[in-house]
Amino acid sequence: MKEITFPDLNLVFNIDSIAINIGGISIYWYAILIVSAFIIGIIFCKNDDGKYSVKFDDILELMIMLIPISVISARIYFVLFKLNYYIQNPIEIFDIKNGGLAIYGGIVGAIIVILAFCKAKKINTLDMLDYIVPYSALRSINWKMGELF
Repeated sequence: MKEITFPDLNLVFNIDSIAINIGGISIYWYAILIVSAFIIGIIFCKNDDGKYSVKFDDILELMIMLIPISVISARIYFVLFKLNYYIQNPIEIFDIKNGGLAIYGGIVGAIIVILAFCKAKKINTLDMLDYIVPYSALRSINWKMGELF
């Protein structure tokens, strides 16, 4: 249980970090927040179809590559900064059930994917960034909120 307090309002909430437990698999609140932020961001992108000369279909295609590569690069970044531990326990490199994603690695992976995608599709990278960055902020805020839970 995590205690979240709002002292000026005299409010105290005790929140379990696990939202749902199904058959021994725990789904955490931060995962729900991050996934919901991605879904909301994609819905908002749909409303901006054609803005900055970028089509929504291109956004969907980008997200199909961006999401898994960002998770993988977030894990790689985390492992690199605890390399001594993972050299001694190499099988645990693949065990993300106990945590171990670093947002900085996810951002680096996302930037690489966006640059490569824009080059391959001949899309102006700045137009793509103008299109998606406002919604990326939504995901980043939710990622940080997830640390509370």
